[in-house]
Amino acid sequence: MSDTFSIKLVTPSKIFLEANASLVTVPATEGDIGFLANHVSFISSIRPGFISINTDDGNEKQIYITDGFVQFSENNLLIIAVELVEKEELSSEFINQKITDLEYILASDNSNTKVQTKLDSLRSLGL
Repeated sequence: MSDTFSIKLVTPSKIFLEANASLVTVPATEGDIGFLANHVSFISSIRPGFISINTDDGNEKQIYITDGFVQFSENNLLIIAVELVEKEELSSEFINQKITDLEYILASDNSNTKVQTKLDSLRSLGL
């Protein structure tokens, strides 16, 4: 039995990453979830935060996700994202703009708990 599984990260405009991984941690809406090979089938929405990927060659990648969905089935992890940014390319200006955009939406509908959750996640990044 293999200790790795395939991972694919996609956005509406491109395939962001295709690789084999030994461990992937995703900021699911229910809380962070880690995937290892042979994980039980799973599907969830994703909140803003970092995806941590330990590739089969021993490297670790950190990728910021704004929003999306994750599905794990038959040793294949698929992440469909609105937007993905490598941690090294992430700036405080990018995060601050996302916060400003969400605050604008929340100002017109302060009962929108989904927007508030995204806002809280972005503020917790501390960038």
